[in-house]
Parts: sequence; C-alpha cells; structure tokens
Amino acid sequence: MFINVISFVAGAALLQWQRSLPDPYLLWLIPLLLIAFLRFTRARMPCALLLGFLWAAFDAHLGVRSALPPELYARDVTIRGTISSLPERHDRRVAFEFAVDELEYRQKLFPSPGLIKLNWYIDSEALQAGDRWRLTVRLKPPHGFMNPAGFDYEGWLFHQGIRAHGYVREDLQNRRLGEGAVRFRLHNVRQHIRSVIERQLQQGKTADLIKALVIGDRSGVGAADWESFRFTGTNHLIAISGLHITIIGGVAYYLVSAFWRRIPWLALRLAAPKAAALGALWAGAGYAALAGFSIPTQRALIMLSVVTAGIILQAQYKSSRSLGLALLMVVLLDPAAVLSPGFWLSFMAVAVICIAVSYRTGQRRILYSWVGMQWFIGLGLAPALLIWQQQVPLAAPLVNMLAVPLFSLLIIPLALSGTLVSLIWPIVGYIPLVAADWLLDIFRTMLALIAQFPLHVSAPPTLSFVEWTFVVVGIILLLLPRGVPGRVPGLILLLPLVLHAPASTPRPGEFQFTLLDVGQGMAAVVQTQGHTLVYDAGPAYSQDFDAGSDILVPFLLRRGITRVERLILSNGDNDHQGGVAGLIGKIRVDGVLSGEAWRVTETTASACTMGMSWIWDGVKFSILHPGPGESWRGNNASCVLQVENAAGSVLITGDIESAAEQRLVDCCRGALKASIITIPHHASATSSTEQFVRTVDPEFALASTGFLNRYGFPRAHIVERWEAQGARVLDTALSGAIAFVFSPVHGIVGPNNHRFRARRYWTHLPEMNRGSY
Repeated sequence: MFINVISFVAGAALLQWQRSLPDPYLLWLIPLLLIAFLRFTRARMPCALLLGFLWAAFDAHLGVRSALPPELYARDVTIRGTISSLPERHDRRVAFEFAVDELEYRQKLFPSPGLIKLNWYIDSEALQAGDRWRLTVRLKPPHGFMNPAGFDYEGWLFHQGIRAHGYVREDLQNRRLGEGAVRFRLHNVRQHIRSVIERQLQQGKTADLIKALVIGDRSGVGAADWESFRFTGTNHLIAISGLHITIIGGVAYYLVSAFWRRIPWLALRLAAPKAAALGALWAGAGYAALAGFSIPTQRALIMLSVVTAGIILQAQYKSSRSLGLALLMVVLLDPAAVLSPGFWLSFMAVAVICIAVSYRTGQRRILYSWVGMQWFIGLGLAPALLIWQQQVPLAAPLVNMLAVPLFSLLIIPLALSGTLVSLIWPIVGYIPLVAADWLLDIFRTMLALIAQFPLHVSAPPTLSFVEWTFVVVGIILLLLPRGVPGRVPGLILLLPLVLHAPASTPRPGEFQFTLLDVGQGMAAVVQTQGHTLVYDAGPAYSQDFDAGSDILVPFLLRRGITRVERLILSNGDNDHQGGVAGLIGKIRVDGVLSGEAWRVTETTASACTMGMSWIWDGVKFSILHPGPGESWRGNNASCVLQVENAAGSVLITGDIESAAEQRLVDCCRGALKASIITIPHHASATSSTEQFVRTVDPEFALASTGFLNRYGFPRAHIVERWEAQGARVLDTALSGAIAFVFSPVHGIVGPNNHRFRARRYWTHLPEMNRGSY
C-alpha cells in the first residue's frame, strides 16, 4: 500500500511543476484509472501516479476558475462577505482575510473570488472576526515578486485559497451588516482570547510568542525572532503543527485513560484505550480550532485521526501503513499541500522517528536514546532543509534536545492552561501565563545568543539533480542500523556537498546584468568574472520585509556571491535604498557610492561623481552623473552608471528627470549610446525627453515598477516614446527579473524574463494594460 500512496503523492507533486493545467476533458479518466487500479494489481503503481496527477489537476482547475476577472483589476468594486481571520494589526493598517459572498461592479454581479486578503487603514478595534461587512475595495490578482531564488508568494496564496488581494477604499457606504455565519464565529472567539492574553501580559515580554503558541497568531512575532528560530532549527516550536497537536493529544490520552480506569462502570461500557483515544482526538481538535484550523493543524489532525481510528477499530497497523493512510488523506483533501515545505518536513519527521523506533530498541538510558533520536531526526531532515531553506543549522539537534521537553512539559501546558483559566478567573490564570512568559523570555534570550554564531551547512548553489539524488541516498544509508552494509558508502555519497563545482560566473570580458523585480523600486546586479556590483537595494516594505534581505541576498547567494565589491545607491529615497540594512547585514559590502551620500545612515558612503571609472575583468564601469561640484537634490542627484564591454553597454539611470537628462545630453552625448537602458524614474512623465531618448537609442528599455502601482508607472506615452525609437520595452512588473549576458563572443544574450521562464500554472501572466492601483 505504502508504495502506491507514494506514487499518488508523486503524481500530485508532478502536477505542481506544470506551466499550464491539462485539458479538463482528461479528468474523465479518473474513474477509469480507479477501476484499473482496483482490478489490475501490476498496474497499480502507474495508475496511482496518474490518479494523483489528475486529482491534483481537478483541484487546481477549481482554484483557477475562481480567479478575479481582469476587467475588475484596480476598480472600485462593492463586496459583501465575512471577516474570516484574525485582524492583524500593523502600524497604520489592519490586514485580514475576507470571505466574499457577493461582488458587484457598476450594478452588475460577478462570480465571487471566494477568499481575498484586504488591508484597511482604520482603527483595528472596529473590526471583529466573524462579522459581515459591505465594503468598497480595490482588488488585484495575486501578484508577487518573481526572482531567481525568491519566495513564490503567488504559489503560497494559491495554496491558502486566496484569489485576490487589495485594500478598502474610503466610502461612507462601508458598514457592518451583522454577525456572520456560525462557521466564522470561531475566529471571533480566537480574537477574544487574543485580547485576554494581551490584557494579562501587558507587562510581559513574550506576549506575541504566547499568542502564536495558543491561537496560532504569529503576526506579532518579529523578524529578529524568526531569524533566531531559523538559525537554531526551532521555528517548528512556534508554529502550531504536528508537535503541538501530539503533545496535547498525548496529555489528553494519559489523563482520560487514568480517569477511565478508576471508574469500573465506564470501563465496562467502553475500553479505556478507546475512550482515551477519543479524548486525545477531541483535545487535538480543540487545539486545532484555537489555531483557526490552519493548514498545518489540519494535517496534524488528520494524522491523529488515523491513529485514533486504528486504536478504536483495534487494527494492528504497521507504522508505515498508518503514515501512508495519513499521507493519502491529506493529499486527497488538499492536493496543493505538496507545495508546502511544512508538509514534507512533518511527514519526513514522522517517518524518520518511525524508522528510529523500529530498530533502536533495548534497555538504553532515556537520555542516551533522546540524544540519539535528535541526531537521527536532524540527519533525516537534512535533505529537505537543504532544498527548502538552503541550509541545515548544526546547532538544531542540541537545541531541540533541550527545547522540545521544555515546550512539551512546561511552556505549552502553562500557556494553554493559563489562557483557558483566564477566561473565567483572570487572577488565577495570570500565574501560569506569567510563568510561561518568564520561561519563553529566557528561552528567546538563549536562542539570540546561539544565533550570533550561526553554524550551518549551506546548500551548494550548483548541485545537479543527480548530485542531489546522491546526497539523499547517502543520508538514507546513514540512517540504516549498525552492522547493515552501506553506511560507509553513504558518507561517500555526501561528497557533492563539499566537492561541488563553483557557481557559474561570466568569462573574462563578459558580464551579466540582472534587473530584479522588487516592486515599485529598483535593484540591479552586475557580475563580472571575479567582481559584483549592486545598483540600488530596493525598498523596505515593513520591519519584517525589505528587498535587500529578502530579494537581493537570496539571489546573490544562489549565484554563489558572498561579497559585493561596490554598492551604488542612486539616491536616498526608500524605493532605492530601503533595503540597504538588510543587504549589508548578510552580505559583505566593500564600498558604497551614492548620489545623496548624506542620506545614507546604515553605512559610510562616498559621493559618486562624473569621472569615476574602473575596469573589472575587462569590463569598464563609468559614472556619468552628477558632475563635479554640482549640487543636485532628490531624483536628479541619482548616480548614472555606464557598464560596457565589446558586446555593448548598459546605462543605469536611477531616478533622473528631464533636467539631469539635458545635462547628460549636453556633456556626454557621444557616451550615452547604449544597448540597454533602465528607463529613468520608472518611466514617469517627468523623464525620458524626446532628445534623451533619441540620443541613447537603445535596443532594450527596461522599467522597474510595481504591478498596478498607484503612480501609474510606466506612463503609456513614455513607453510609446521608447518604442517609437525602436526599443523593446520590458517591465519587471510584467516580466519579473530581467537578465542579459554581454559576451564578446556571442553578443548580447537575452532577455531572460523570470516570470515566464519559471512560471507555474498559478503564476499570474498580466496583460499589457495599465492603471493606477
């Protein structure tokens, strides 16, 4: 059975790699394949694979059909529905999920997109989870940044069932309609519990962590804390998942069993193990409800249900059969679950534990067995962590050896009991909550100290599929019992992690230019054979997300780059230098130039001035603006950089406007001719004068903008002006990251548009229409 389940899951996973969905008519093969699976034993594996593929396709077709119609993009539409999540409080806004019942535009009803994500610039106290509202909103389809090594935000939203996102417009017609359906009342209860925790721990230091542990509300956990958890391999302790459901289920099983056995007439009617199993299931379901039945808790509850069913039915399931049943149920109910790293990590962790328990028996001391188990789990999860997190924290086994018992035996029971008692008797409930807060504060302090020395094994950026296969097989061999042949070859198969080919770099005289997709901002990377230059660091969107640490750093590391010789910041605006702190905090930067050096506060910067030039690996870099002694301010102070070799040149212009363009035409007319230009100031109406466009005369003109941004960039008449000059205009909002290779031998190779190259069936491929958002 287990191998057939694995085939079914593999089929569902295979569907997620498709760029487009199969024809819906193929879904009629599902009943035929099911009959073939039941009748022909030898054909079960391929039938299971195809069944998984088509079942996932069926689920995906349902999701794609509820997409927002293009004619409603960035339009004021009226929606009615229910707040279906905890409102998340941010600086000046509230974010929440909204289940749409009706969608109306110009007195015409459209099909509901289902679940959407909204921001509202309003006092959060006015919003209660579970309430129905009539709102005027502006929506757009799920559209994230598309960059090599970047997070697939669109895929994540698709997996969450969110089909659009936007914000609430100021409108006197916005009003509460009353309480929503019963199925949404749970979130209202969770919001009340959140208020109780916040009230009880007004002076506490870890209220945000306790809210994450009790009700699954992680919105208040800061980026610094998540970084510590990631570096120490303890992030699984904060997100309510299998471990937490298992802890509560186990405690409930023990308590119900002990109580049941003491009352004979109860034990006669229902055996204590069965009663305890039902109690464990109810307790696990209750904890999952507190977490809002999030997707990880749903997975954990399904696994607990399979175990409970085995106990009640007195079925003697092998561990592999129980794991297979749970795996099958999860993928049947949610085929897109295979997109989640948590799906694979949770099931792999259970599989590794089952393997360890199956042959590591005997009268060993508890401590010795616990230490061995942590090493076993760490080694077993290493391939998945290398693939999804690009690193394995070496401190994780040691830290988890102490942290798991601390959370299981003290922190989680104290936090839950304190919260539940506080609902009816706040004075008594305060004591365990404060105790949990005190323990969590100590734990967080210790993690922060350990995270200062982030010892980890990083995934090489150049491993091929075959080399990854060797690594996975090698780890499987190392997990074999002592005495079984194959453990030494397992070590040999791990050599690709050490003896791997260096990351691909340009040849002498070549350079690669990449304009990254950072939304409404700019960040570009120029790489020669031995040097790297970064032009602008993109915007900082919040305290927890900025283009430097979340877009630039993953891209550089994927390219095998750990050092940036020069960082140029065109000007001091947030959309160009907001990500500086995130970049320099994780990547070594040797020198910084800026058009407004006085506005750079994160590091020491020098002024960029016309006449500066240098040669790296046969590639020439020249600063063309500002001129010596000139005192430009704002957009026109932007550094203008020219990069050239025998194949052609790139002109990177920052935010310059018409005045700076005229100065460049007057002083550098002969040097302005370029193969590729980044369109000044995101193709605004105040830049790209006709004279400047004629002088540059590029083959490609690149705009760095946010999708449906509120400024309406790039302006249509500016795009037409560049196209009239013969340039092909590309926009990061439509194309994702855009890359070119300038080769003296092969000329200019590109463009490589990441949104099209890396697309999946859920990827939004926008049309070339524009509008402000």
